[in-house]
Amino acid sequence: MKKFFAYFASLSKGQQRFLIALCVLVVIPFTTLVGLQIYNAANLAILGSDIAARESAWKAESFALNNKVDPESLKSAASQHAYRLLSSHGELVPERRVVVTVQVPLDDMKKKKGKTISTDDLLNQAAEKIQTMGEDECALMIGTLASQCTVMAATGRPLGDIGYEYQLQLAFAEIHPFGKSDPATRYEFIMSRSSPGKAATNERIYFEKSASQRRRIYEDVADTCQVIREKSGNCSVTALSIASRLDRGTPMARLSASAAYASLVKASELAAATH
Repeated sequence: MKKFFAYFASLSKGQQRFLIALCVLVVIPFTTLVGLQIYNAANLAILGSDIAARESAWKAESFALNNKVDPESLKSAASQHAYRLLSSHGELVPERRVVVTVQVPLDDMKKKKGKTISTDDLLNQAAEKIQTMGEDECALMIGTLASQCTVMAATGRPLGDIGYEYQLQLAFAEIHPFGKSDPATRYEFIMSRSSPGKAATNERIYFEKSASQRRRIYEDVADTCQVIREKSGNCSVTALSIASRLDRGTPMARLSASAAYASLVKASELAAATH
């Protein structure tokens, strides 16, 4: 390095300026570019290693769930969760839940009492019914969709001074058996969704009728899974949500619903259907 500086000092001013300009315009950018390329290559190698590790992890998890099911069909966390519910179809497990939202107008409660009641008292009375609402909803499911049902969570909140909203989370075991599956056969895991109870959700109804309409939705979900079961040989309801929401300022309600189903389809049949 000392020799270089001694050599540099021996050069003329013009030669020194030329060398400095050369370093600034060529050597430094080139060195920086090479450094960036090395840095990016190292990052890509690390990223590739991480991707390979994650791929190995999900394949191992899929294989552990069922080595006769195509691992690609169990790749996502949602699919793996749904498969676990399918594999415990006949059991009452806390992860298999119906989420129900029900809104009740406070004015209707006031009329039933036949006397003037303060809003605070109406809200307190509504809050006292939270657990009962969950148990009543379980009763609607038993015999239609569920063989067993239990309240996992029940909460309530006021909707200003016009109504009260209940949110219920109910674990259930389906009333119909899962169906057929052969341990020696290779399967694809299939998930599907529907908006059940079109007859119940297409119209605006008086809120008191919403319970009977929700029962119709439970029946429709069970019937839909039966249709899947007849085609694929098996079916399990893995999730269901229902909402009964008030039309603001009226005692009328509108319902909406979404259901998820899971089934195992023979890989050979799926391949034939896609060709």
